[in-house]
Amino acid sequence: MHNLWIPVVAILLIAGLIFGSQAVSDAKRDAHIATRIAEHLETHDKGEISHLRTVNKGYGLCGDYLRDDRPAIAFYYHTVTKKLAVGTNATRYRENCARTAR
Repeated sequence: MHNLWIPVVAILLIAGLIFGSQAVSDAKRDAHIATRIAEHLETHDKGEISHLRTVNKGYGLCGDYLRDDRPAIAFYYHTVTKKLAVGTNATRYRENCARTAR
């Protein structure tokens, strides 16, 4: 019975490491996108990403950038090329995000 606990604990530990590193990776990605949007808007206000959804088979992200007391700004971010489109009038946003339901 004691020999059974070692593989069970090892599997749980590995699963925790995998899912934990994925959560950290997503948080870093969101912070990077928020920084890029702030640079694009030429502001030092820190905002946050909300309503994030995956498009184009996981290669793109659509969402809203929220700042205090200001309306949300829609954006599209391509995860491979790292290109950013800010605003609903941006061509990349219309091509990739406008088709998906909000």
